[in-house]
Amino acid sequence: MGSVMQRKNGRTVIQWTDGSGRQRQQVVIATGQDGQPLSARATEQLARRRLAELEEQGRRQRLGLDPLRAESLSMTFGALMDWWWALKGKNLRSHSARSYIEKHLRGTLGPLPLREVTSARIQRLLADKAGELAPKSLNDLRAFVFNFFQVARKPGGPWEGRANPVEDVERFKVTPRPRKVLAVDEFEQVLAEVPRRWEGPVATGLYAGLREGEIFGLLKEDVDLKAGILMVWRSWEAPRTKDGKALPVPIAPQLRPRLEAALGSPGPLLFPRRDGSMHPSNLRLGRMLRGALARAGVVEAWLHRCRAPGCHHEVRSQKATPPARCSECGKPTVWAKPIPRHVTFHGTRHSFGTAVVRGAGTAVAQKALRHSDVRLTIHTYGHLDDRDIRDGIERAFGPAARARNVTASASELRTGTAGELRARSADAFRPAETGASEAENDAQAPVDAEYSEIPPLRTGARTARSAASARTRCSWAA
Repeated sequence: MGSVMQRKNGRTVIQWTDGSGRQRQQVVIATGQDGQPLSARATEQLARRRLAELEEQGRRQRLGLDPLRAESLSMTFGALMDWWWALKGKNLRSHSARSYIEKHLRGTLGPLPLREVTSARIQRLLADKAGELAPKSLNDLRAFVFNFFQVARKPGGPWEGRANPVEDVERFKVTPRPRKVLAVDEFEQVLAEVPRRWEGPVATGLYAGLREGEIFGLLKEDVDLKAGILMVWRSWEAPRTKDGKALPVPIAPQLRPRLEAALGSPGPLLFPRRDGSMHPSNLRLGRMLRGALARAGVVEAWLHRCRAPGCHHEVRSQKATPPARCSECGKPTVWAKPIPRHVTFHGTRHSFGTAVVRGAGTAVAQKALRHSDVRLTIHTYGHLDDRDIRDGIERAFGPAARARNVTASASELRTGTAGELRARSADAFRPAETGASEAENDAQAPVDAEYSEIPPLRTGARTARSAASARTRCSWAA
């Protein structure tokens, strides 16, 4: 909404928002066609008319009916990045997003005007980055540029009324790598080897499926042991989770004693530092967790390494016992180092999701993981292997399934004996109440498939209706 302002020096100024979303000002020349100065009332009327014209022009530009000003078209991509960060980027929870986009976009696309940032140029930039970035990182970089233009296309933005050039940029194919998770019977083995100060957070990840920021952002008031739920609504110091939802999470029986112990910690946080303050968001617990995995025996292989000076020979092996002597130098200095399963701290959430999928199905796992789309639960957190598939097929077609639901084989269907497998009621086998004895009924020969047609039973009502129809046909013919 524009306005007409009167400055102290006597000038009349109009202010409005143009088609690119920028606020602009213009001084009204208070002279008539004859060159004589206008009165204050005439100057205000002139300013109101000029303001209405400029607002209508801005409206048509936002609708794409009129072209934008040349200065809006010449806005650089770097200025668009700064505009996007001030509007939306500063609210992101990621601490490395800005440095990431500055490193890969500012130097190449930053000086270019927006009209020169085409789909072909963006595609060429991503192709040049393919040597240093993985396909998923390239797709993330593409998503940032797409969001720049998508936000700028909204009413009042610097790219309003134009198509997003990133829509025609192809995504890179990402080959998903299998994530390493823990089985349910390995949870307690690992927790027994985790240091005491980290046992509560790791158990919360394994038995509740919370993210790292949600675990260390839990308050003591969020724990309701009587109702058996954890109220999850924070992530680190941020007053919202990754998906912005505040939902309760049930407390598993194995998690309850560990939460009771954590309630005695100092301060309002459930898992704080020793002084009661919050852990930093750059906390890295993956190495600690993999050390516990190695001590618990959850290993993938062993590294047989020679510790003789100057040798350093090493061989990866599936045997825990190293050879008596090194095959390189011949000295008895070979040690076996366990290589634990590469489970990250976020892998505890994946382990929880996989365990719930195996035990209760994807619908329950979706609710437990607080996903809005079940496809995320299936494709990202349901890490089922060939053993799960074999167990499912065994439950579907094994002896237990055949005992529950007896089905007829193909030979039985062809010979007509499939009906013997169906359960029948007692009335189905009871003979009809006639004068013939049971022995006579048993002695009766089976009825052949080809039998003579039995005429239908004629009743009085049927005969009366037929006679009435005949009289009607006769009266109509007369």
